[in-house]
Formats: sequence, structure tokens, C-alpha cells
Amino acid sequence: MKFIRAILFLPVLFFISPALLILGVIILLMDTKEGPLRSLLADEVRAYGLDVGFERFMQNIFIPTYRHNVQSFVLGGAGFLVVTVGLRGLGVLPVTVVYFSLGVEFMLLVIWAITVYFTPEEPITENPAVLVHQSHPVQQPLAPDRSDRMVATMKELSAQLALLESRLRTTESRFEQLGNLDSSLQELSTKLNLLVSDQFNLRVRKEFEQLVVEMGQRLGEKNNDPLKQ
Repeated sequence: MKFIRAILFLPVLFFISPALLILGVIILLMDTKEGPLRSLLADEVRAYGLDVGFERFMQNIFIPTYRHNVQSFVLGGAGFLVVTVGLRGLGVLPVTVVYFSLGVEFMLLVIWAITVYFTPEEPITENPAVLVHQSHPVQQPLAPDRSDRMVATMKELSAQLALLESRLRTTESRFEQLGNLDSSLQELSTKLNLLVSDQFNLRVRKEFEQLVVEMGQRLGEKNNDPLKQ
């Protein structure tokens, strides 16, 4: 059964491999007060093996230290994505920038999903009144299977992506409205320019006609002057 789950998980592993690569780079480069992350991970792996050691490393070292940092980067990536989509709606940025921001936000969400996946479960507190009246020992609940936790984490990630997509659509519609308003303002400006141009041409024509009339009057007065005849 574990072998079948591993085979089914391989496409998912390939899909999230860029985020895992970024996580590996962070572990190789970052340091904490207890020492470098790579050394702490190596100690846990030597003591408990790769599977349990990596889980202990995430739960005891990485998540308590960088949980809030990961969440802040996810929110920052979402803001960057919203801005790029809005500017793309106005025609300012090329579509390549939008694809890049989508890729960055997806990798940040996957890293966040990994941290949520390895976050320790909260202990279940029993009611003392119930424990007093129980005549037989309570069977402790079984720890959830890792595949179930992964499914729950992916569902949460899907919900976050759906919410982000809804917000992006709302932002894009608002930017489209701003674009329509800009085109309306340009059309109004064109009409005002035409109106001003027509008024200017009319004023010039009136001045020219008045000048022609004055010249005609002067010529008539000159022809009718008896002294000059």
C-alpha cells in the first residue's frame, strides 16, 4: 500500500519540485541561534533517519523559526500578483510578467503548504467530568495518517487559490472600469478640442469679415472725397 501511495505521489512531487528546491536552498544558506539549518537537519537525520528526522527538523526548528516569514512572503507575493494583473489589464505590462508572478506565488503557496503539513497537531483535551464517570480506560485516538494530512493541506491550498482567483477577477474588473473611464475622458477631451477649434475658426472668420468691411468702407470714402477728385 505504501508503494502504491509513493507511485501516486510522484507526479505531485515533480509538480512541486521548484518549491522543494527553494526550500532546500533556504536550508543550505540560512542560520539560526542554534546553528546552521543544514547542520541541524543533518543531526536529526543521523539520529532518527531521513523520514522522522526531516519531520522533527520541520516541527522543532524550521516552522517555529520561519513560519511567520513564510506567511508574510505569501501575502507579499499575492500583492505583487494583484498589481501585475491589474497593470496587465491596463495594457502597461506584458503577459510574461503575469506568468512570472503566478509562478512565484504558486511556489510560495507550496512552501506554505509544506509548513502547514508539518505543523504539529494540537492535543485533544478531555472533559474531566467525563473521565471521572468512565470505568474503563479511554483509548487514545490514533494519529492521523500522513496522506490524510497531505489531502487536508492540499484542500486548504485549493481554497486559498480559489479565494485569490476571486480577488484577482474583482481587481481585473475594476481596472477594466478604470480603462473604460480613461477612454471616455479621452473622447471628451477630443470633443472639447474640436469645439475650441471650431470657436477659434469662427472668431477668425468674423475678424476677417470685419476687416474686409472696414477696407471696403475706406475705399468708398476715398472714392467719394471731392478734394481728391
